[in-house]
Amino acid sequence: MPGHDGDRMMAGEPTTEALLEEALALREGPGRLHLTLSFLVEEARMQALVTDREGSCYWNRALLAALRGDDDPDADDYQDSRRLGHAIEPLFNDIADRQRGLFIQDFLLDTPSDPRRGDDADGENVCDELELAFPADVRWETEGDRFALALSAPVRLAARCRAFWVAHSNTALTYHLSLELAYAHDHAHYYALSLLQKSVFPTEGTRWLDGADDGLRVHSRLAGAALPLQAYVAAMFERHAASLLAGVRVALARRGIEMASPPREGGLWRRLLLPLRDADDAAARALGELRCRTVFLLQDPYFFALLRPQLRTGLRELTAIRPARGDDGRNRYDEADLQPGRCPPTHLDYYFVSGFLQNIVDFLRQDVSEIQDGTDPIYPPTGIDDQDSHFLVYATQSSVYEVVAGSRSLEVGRGWIGTCPYLFLVHLMTMHNESLVRTYETMVRGLIEKLERDGLLHADAIDDTRAYSTHVADEAFEAFRRFRLDTFNHVARHRYFNVLRYDTEREFYESIETVRGINQREEYWAKVVGELEQTVDDLRGNEAQKSEKFLERVLFYVAFLGMLQVVFQLIDFGFDGAWAKLRYALAASAATVLVMLALFHSRGLINSRRWRQALRFRRSRRPDDLPRR
Repeated sequence: MPGHDGDRMMAGEPTTEALLEEALALREGPGRLHLTLSFLVEEARMQALVTDREGSCYWNRALLAALRGDDDPDADDYQDSRRLGHAIEPLFNDIADRQRGLFIQDFLLDTPSDPRRGDDADGENVCDELELAFPADVRWETEGDRFALALSAPVRLAARCRAFWVAHSNTALTYHLSLELAYAHDHAHYYALSLLQKSVFPTEGTRWLDGADDGLRVHSRLAGAALPLQAYVAAMFERHAASLLAGVRVALARRGIEMASPPREGGLWRRLLLPLRDADDAAARALGELRCRTVFLLQDPYFFALLRPQLRTGLRELTAIRPARGDDGRNRYDEADLQPGRCPPTHLDYYFVSGFLQNIVDFLRQDVSEIQDGTDPIYPPTGIDDQDSHFLVYATQSSVYEVVAGSRSLEVGRGWIGTCPYLFLVHLMTMHNESLVRTYETMVRGLIEKLERDGLLHADAIDDTRAYSTHVADEAFEAFRRFRLDTFNHVARHRYFNVLRYDTEREFYESIETVRGINQREEYWAKVVGELEQTVDDLRGNEAQKSEKFLERVLFYVAFLGMLQVVFQLIDFGFDGAWAKLRYALAASAATVLVMLALFHSRGLINSRRWRQALRFRRSRRPDDLPRR
């Protein structure tokens, strides 16, 4: 039958059926998920911890450089930070000209590794070996309905954990914990991966995953107990943050500075990451509610082949899988309907991968158009059939996804940071910029609140009849001056711009910033500030003009008094009988008056047009001209 496949056969390109068979040949092989969880530690919180006994703060860039051993190459660095930086930062520099950011300087700091592991590539920088145990009873809620699926057995996936810090130019830290695990292409593992993502971002009624009995559990050799994922990440953060502070204490002691003991109440997880106003509900906070940003890298030749544009856009129909109403009121799926005999494997795979890229566990209720939209990457962009692309990139407000068949940079970097360094650098840049935009938004709100609190935004604050209008304008100008300096020091000088070397990375970097609204939010608030500042400038200009007019009136009154003195002198001349001098005095007075009138008219204090209008008005209102009754 003629069509696109016929045209491709004539052009020597493989048909859709051939591509599908080629992809299915890869399905039996395992895939590998590299999940990186990233958290921001604000510089102010570290500054509050790193002080001496007198309260002086020593958390600064010099201290961070000392931790990495930059100030003394012969001295010990913190953990293995120098070696970690030498392994990863050259890969960062491969794709980014980071020297173009004049004020930006960031680098990696290591965390304690498991000493029982060797130095093989897979075991490099591993801090823990763990097992993820997923429940057999999967349930969720969406669109007002409740759904469930009972698996034949719980799913257990082995994983490796790596962790490290990144120190930023504004002395903020980001903490990154990476999990690496293998999975199979079957429905049980698909639901396990979906629940893993839901344990970070618990939408669709999945907060039960952190419950006490039937949720996701992490069996950790290091933690020594079965923990929910949130509790496990918190425990690892506590361990690594305490180790970092111990390294800071040692670095300061070398310089003769005794660091104050940290407060005992509350853990470091609570003090450094939880919102200060909500610090009491630590256990109730999901990881996604702590502004966690994630990278999901699927190293999966099968999925990469399945997502090729020719196959993805060629979907026409999928096997519908429908639940039955259970006795408990839930819509329950039958596990038998997900087996290859009833559901073609590629149909189930498309269902899952589209849902996973959107953080949807209710993926079986998608139609073909939703799957095509859900698997449409931000790179390569829509409309470009880039058959030579080696990766696919997707993004949401909180996550970056990449699907690759294989990657040299991933193989080099995974042993150190657990993911691809190229993808991680883009993730790091956008995450840091997003945090700066949040800081900028907070500063703008603070500026507006100050102006409102001081009454500077009220219309009556600039009433022309009030004597303190000039003072109000000067206060507003001073507030904006401080705001501009603060935004430069805390935001502008630390913001990443697109220093990536290659079109590919530059393009999906811009796409991720667009998806997260970073530029849009920054431009919006900059416009708000600009309009407010323009209003203040106009107010100051108006007040300056009024001040000049006031000064000129004062000078006019002074001149008028001088004229009165001349009149008094003329009267004296008259009484003294010096009439000969009188005509000279009158001529001098008339000349002085004419000069003063000319000067006042040139400065706008005498408006002849208004006088003429007033005279015309009076003439038009003479009693003789009024109509008679």
